[in-house]
Amino acid sequence: MVKDIVKDVEVLSKPCEKATIDDMPIVQDLLDTAGSMEEVAGLAANQIGEAKCVAIYLTDDDQMKPIFNPKLVKALYPVKMEEECFSVDGAHKVTRFECATIAYEEPVDGKLVARKREFHGRESQIIQHVIDHCKGKVI
Repeated sequence: MVKDIVKDVEVLSKPCEKATIDDMPIVQDLLDTAGSMEEVAGLAANQIGEAKCVAIYLTDDDQMKPIFNPKLVKALYPVKMEEECFSVDGAHKVTRFECATIAYEEPVDGKLVARKREFHGRESQIIQHVIDHCKGKVI
């Protein structure tokens, strides 16, 4: 279901609860909402009113992929840049890392499976952005 994008800073500032496989319907809402918008690289559940640690991100091969309970484990090569966000008007200066190791869970056959992977470039930036959302950090 397509949901409205949350812009209330008070709502977005609250850290999200750990997600479980029972939160899979949120993934479909994220995909539907992203599909109704232009140029979406990532979207976190709290941006559509769900306080769960679930997000989607655009892979380097232009596929939207769900990610549950992501955490930044290791970060290398900081880069200062400007980012935009659907929940906050305008561009904002941030520091992101060119290389980031992320621990997360992904849905596989009805279960969440723990993964750890190193991301680079654009994927790294997108995932760091949605992790900030999950932690209640607004740009």
